[in-house]
Amino acid sequence: MTIAHLSLVGLAALGRLESAFTEAERHGMIEWIYEQQVHPATSNSTSNSSSLGICGFRGGSLFGPHNSGTYEASNLGNVASTYSALSSLLLLGDDLGRVNRRAIIGALRYLQLPSGSFAPHLGTTESDPRFIYCACAVSRILGDWSGVDQGAATRYIVGCTGYDGGLSQAPLQESHGGHLYCCIASLALMDQLDALPDRRLGALRLNQGYQGRIGKLPDVCYSFWVGASVEILGGHEMVDPSGLEVFTLSCEAKYGGVAKCPGNHPDPLHAALGIVGFAFFRDELPRMEPMLLLPEELVRAKVPV
Repeated sequence: MTIAHLSLVGLAALGRLESAFTEAERHGMIEWIYEQQVHPATSNSTSNSSSLGICGFRGGSLFGPHNSGTYEASNLGNVASTYSALSSLLLLGDDLGRVNRRAIIGALRYLQLPSGSFAPHLGTTESDPRFIYCACAVSRILGDWSGVDQGAATRYIVGCTGYDGGLSQAPLQESHGGHLYCCIASLALMDQLDALPDRRLGALRLNQGYQGRIGKLPDVCYSFWVGASVEILGGHEMVDPSGLEVFTLSCEAKYGGVAKCPGNHPDPLHAALGIVGFAFFRDELPRMEPMLLLPEELVRAKVPV
């Protein structure tokens, strides 16, 4: 689901999404996405008390239709896949009419932890700002925030502020560009940016291309993770795009796509995010909304305020 989402994002950022697929191909993609939707009664092995917590979208169809096997995780919705699915449906022109909104919002209540963070799905100890962001994005796309305790999520994010002004995966851990974005975008979606103790944090990681962590080499995906954070914080004019553009173009593969760094093989994640970060400074490319990773025009037309 994430690979599909990123591929569509990359095409949208290039302004090529409309011409990339036939109507039949577009319909097939939409149907495949809806086939991954998990409804409350899908899993017979999940107790009734937590059946709502399984809802959302699966990450793919590797294990076949729901309830076709015994691997329980294959029948669980995942908040990250739900975000990717909803975004992909919007990019493909779907009206979200078949989305089980009540079930998805209900699932978010089961996935938020007492700390304020979110787990991606039931039955895991994993949790961090990536899933806070996905929950916030899902809530914004569906226009329903009743599944998120915004105060608790905000407190968790602020607690992830590091000594260097960056934001991390969890309190007292190393600042990281990917979690920086998840924290900043989540706060922005919740209209809680004023909770940040310092808004200067993002621009410190630009060294021709953006770094994900202190002392690391530039990586093109941070053109979005850090670059979008700077955009959300209103720092567009602080960035000299010349070095960033040179670095991004140096990561372009000779047979298409964009790699994480020069000489590496391209992949959908680095291609899409590198192009979006590049597009922030290119007027000839569609403007992407940094909080939701969707075209601004689509957000204005389809996403509730």
